[in-house]
Amino acid sequence: SQPVMVTEAMFSRMMYPAFVAAAFFLALARPVVSTTPTPAGLVTREFPPGASKIQADLGPELCKGASIYFPSSLEFGEYTERWSIAAEGDILVVVVPGCQRDVATAVSRFPNQQFLQSLTYAKVKFANSFNLPFLAINRGHGTPSALGTIKHGVLIKMTSLDSIDIAADGNTATMGGGVYTDQALAKLAESNKVCGTEPHLLDVYMGYAGLISDNIVEMDVVTANGSEIKVSATSNPDLYWGMRGAGHNFGIVTKFQYKIFDYPKGQDTYYVTYFFTEDKLEAFFKQLNQLLNDGNMPKDINTYALYLINPSISPQPVILFQLYYFGTPDQALPYVQPFLNLDPVIASNATTAYKNLAHEATGTGVGDPLCAGGTTKAFYSAGLKRYNVAANRMVYEVFSDMVTRAPALNGSFVQFEGYALQGMEAVDEASSAYAHREDNHLVSFTTVYPPSPANDAAALEYGRQARRIWAEGETPPRELSVYTNYAFGDESVQQIYGYEPWRLRRLRALKEKWDPRDDLVFHVSGAVGLDPSDEEVCDRWIRRWERDTRIGSRRLYYTSDDEVAPYGLGSNFSPVRLGLD
Repeated sequence: SQPVMVTEAMFSRMMYPAFVAAAFFLALARPVVSTTPTPAGLVTREFPPGASKIQADLGPELCKGASIYFPSSLEFGEYTERWSIAAEGDILVVVVPGCQRDVATAVSRFPNQQFLQSLTYAKVKFANSFNLPFLAINRGHGTPSALGTIKHGVLIKMTSLDSIDIAADGNTATMGGGVYTDQALAKLAESNKVCGTEPHLLDVYMGYAGLISDNIVEMDVVTANGSEIKVSATSNPDLYWGMRGAGHNFGIVTKFQYKIFDYPKGQDTYYVTYFFTEDKLEAFFKQLNQLLNDGNMPKDINTYALYLINPSISPQPVILFQLYYFGTPDQALPYVQPFLNLDPVIASNATTAYKNLAHEATGTGVGDPLCAGGTTKAFYSAGLKRYNVAANRMVYEVFSDMVTRAPALNGSFVQFEGYALQGMEAVDEASSAYAHREDNHLVSFTTVYPPSPANDAAALEYGRQARRIWAEGETPPRELSVYTNYAFGDESVQQIYGYEPWRLRRLRALKEKWDPRDDLVFHVSGAVGLDPSDEEVCDRWIRRWERDTRIGSRRLYYTSDDEVAPYGLGSNFSPVRLGLD
């Protein structure tokens, strides 16, 4: 049950002993069965490969300190657990890198090639490659539905790549691909430095510095075929454009250089927490719209609001509101006083170091209950120009109805995020793949519940209803935009990556260049390659469908009769139905 460790002795002998009983993996292994004769020269193999084969092939190639975990390892569950159970998928083996190179090694050792397809059958060689999908993760907080479709997967757990080095001039820091928020903030605070570190593109320092992706200077990237490349404005600039906003489509970042800056007003952050009952909803959002001022809120302020259940306050859902201010309580008073005038049932305030804000104010620090796994979680989100008060009342009624009729979902909440936008708006919208710079606010109907088919159905019904209300409430009318990292998985290409034809053409060209086999498809990724009007693109999806049919993939497909979704073309998919015969 111990993890397989790569030691110096193993390197010297170039051997990798097996620790796991072969019988366990014989139960997991399932040979590929073909109804057609095996072509001459085609080598057939066990699929998926057993533990001993993986150990023998991969172990000697990894750096000292790397680890390999199999389902029989006690630590396997720790490394495969995710924030949402629905995103865990079916993992065959976990690889924890001992160095950056190990990520490329894991990818190249397990390329997701078409298992029985080749240009010339007689020349096919599978000596060092398996038909196994791979997925690289850090803390495991992603929720898009495609994450749960991986089958017989190789999970590359990046948390060991956590180095942070501040440049001598203090303007940038170089971080490993496994660094997370608490680590980065604590390290940078030692030098009175800060950077955007939220677990998504948006960040509370956006008023000063723009999007997190706007501040990336250079990346070390492992591409889908296992190549290691530098990506920057001068090295692979096309990929530099695409990685900043749609990077999960194109590669795995093992290290990156990132702009940092001095704290604008010191490290302390003042924040208030107010609870309101639902009768204050209209007055609250009218006041919040005044503060947010159509995207012109002062850059020292950020806001966060929730609908949630708190029986100690009311049997009905309540409104939680937080305002964060980079400055003193006296400086913040003109902005918080109008909300105090609404008579919250609970009001509190505090000052804390910014590095501790996630833990002390929002309960989203490492180890906090909100970040625990064990439940299914999903986002149904929209980007908005302005809060439509009537629409927010309707969403409140949807949420209230859901937790009444489906009490198993009473851990769910509705999020309203408001950021200062000056830094983001100063950047040319064409400079990166991020497509939603016109959005002023981010809202999300976030479902949390014990996994079950009935709960899944209820969450889907209510979540889609809320998202539709927000979209239809935009004035003037505009198309739904969905923030990439808050996507559920049923959104259209345009809703996630933008409606400009030039933007989608550029993304599809990058996908064809850097991931032509669609190996990187387990986030919000497949959408970039899907265009039913493009025969070349659809031919690629046909090949992918044929491959997945052979290996029994659980990836979801949607027919042309169904709601358009990014992950495939249909459970009844065929070239004839698409008119491509």
